[in-house]
Amino acid sequence: MLPKVIAISGNMGAGKSTLTHALAEVLHATVIQWDDFDEISKGPDDYVDWYHRSKDYNEWDYKPLANTLKILKSNQSLLHPALHTTLEPTHFIIFDAPLNRLHLQTADFIDISIHIELPLDISLARWVIRDFKSSDKTKDDLIEELEYYLAHSRPLFIDDDIKATADLIVNGMLTTELQIQEIQKYLNTNGNT
Repeated sequence: MLPKVIAISGNMGAGKSTLTHALAEVLHATVIQWDDFDEISKGPDDYVDWYHRSKDYNEWDYKPLANTLKILKSNQSLLHPALHTTLEPTHFIIFDAPLNRLHLQTADFIDISIHIELPLDISLARWVIRDFKSSDKTKDDLIEELEYYLAHSRPLFIDDDIKATADLIVNGMLTTELQIQEIQKYLNTNGNT
């Protein structure tokens, strides 16, 4: 049986990375993280400009990522093009995919799309805490970040378009364990185990 790719999407602070790694551990699955391919791929320099100018997801040219998913789905191992570690095909491949099926280069390789839904205020609070708690950023940096969010970047975090392509939406307010239970139930119900 060929591997199936489970894509996990959600806003910053939704818990994509946490869920991706926890689910991979439970399913004994290989993990592919979008961010690992940033240095060897191309995307818009300014996300706010991109959003207001075109909102064209094809501007993310992540061919190495798409090729990695393609090779794993054909049940072959390969050397990670960015991390230079060996990737093995497993029954499930868990893909931390912020653009999910909206990114056409990788969309064809996604078998199951899961989106973590989280209220924008919780998302904002989580990523502000994450980014400011253990850094040398100042109160002025925080205020500047929040003002920019309110004036410019907030629309980027409205995820209705990504959510519309999901096969399963999980509640980001649930614990990771409960989210995994929902996913396992979905997989079992839909004959994916």
